[in-house]
Amino acid sequence: MLNTHYIQWAAEQSEFSFGNPMLQLNEFVGIEIPAAVTFIPQTWGWWLMVSVVILLLAVNSYIRIRHWLQNRYRKQAVKRVMAAKDRPLAEFSAIVLKEIKQAISIAYGASTMVAPSNISLTSSLKGIADNQANNISLAALDGHALLLLLDITAEHHTRFNSPLGDAWQLSLLSKIEAKDAIAIEKNLTQQCCIWLMHHSSKLPCCLVGEKENADA
Repeated sequence: MLNTHYIQWAAEQSEFSFGNPMLQLNEFVGIEIPAAVTFIPQTWGWWLMVSVVILLLAVNSYIRIRHWLQNRYRKQAVKRVMAAKDRPLAEFSAIVLKEIKQAISIAYGASTMVAPSNISLTSSLKGIADNQANNISLAALDGHALLLLLDITAEHHTRFNSPLGDAWQLSLLSKIEAKDAIAIEKNLTQQCCIWLMHHSSKLPCCLVGEKENADA
């Protein structure tokens, strides 16, 4: 005779198996969920690779930030020149000279001494070189020597030592006819912006005076 416990067990099995003896749910073995995979490196090789990547990113970021800090004056000067291009030529020429002189001071140092004989690469300036045998500072440089310096430091991407440069120098001293002033201002703006953005970060060694070369 079946006892009460057996009947109760059979009823439970029938309930869980829906009448199918193959579905004995209470006899199933549960599946263990595998441990979560960690993304933290587990070996020293991975740690080394991560360290190298972080170091390279840090160095690259440092170089980019330093380059931006050292060259932001270029874009700032271009903005000031572009903002002043609608002014009268005499006033605009003075602003261009001021911005270029300031950029020279930031890039190379206003007190840096140069030899006029080294800058005077054309025959038209041989007389200047003979009369100015001593070194002069970049801040005191003017005239054709300044125009040549601008072309040299821009790796000859500009054309300041040209009729445009002569007209620029003349506009600082006297008034130019309006019909010529428009073309001069347009070309001067272009050449000035090219120089401000592309002049070399260091003064070419061939331009530095003999005394400074000896000190270096």
